[in-house]
Amino acid sequence: MPTQNKVQPIRDQVLVKLFPPEGVSVGGILVPDSYAEENNKAWVVAVGNGVSKKPMRFSPGMVVFRVKNWGTPIEIDGVIHYLMEDTALLATEN
Repeated sequence: MPTQNKVQPIRDQVLVKLFPPEGVSVGGILVPDSYAEENNKAWVVAVGNGVSKKPMRFSPGMVVFRVKNWGTPIEIDGVIHYLMEDTALLATEN
């Protein structure tokens, strides 16, 4: 899980770090890294303050599912993170 962040989102923006892609397909076949599909499961690293009359529903450390291929990629310490609106997050994992 991410611990520190150098980027602080504003308003209703959320910064997430994706879980690593799965190395085995549903059928049990090993998938090479070059063919691995981008994961939609992510950790919330940082959140903005929200907007008036709409408080932020997410907090750092939460595990969420996002819309695939959504968000602006940002490299932090050599790791790609994604900055996106909170509405691009679809669900949380309990």
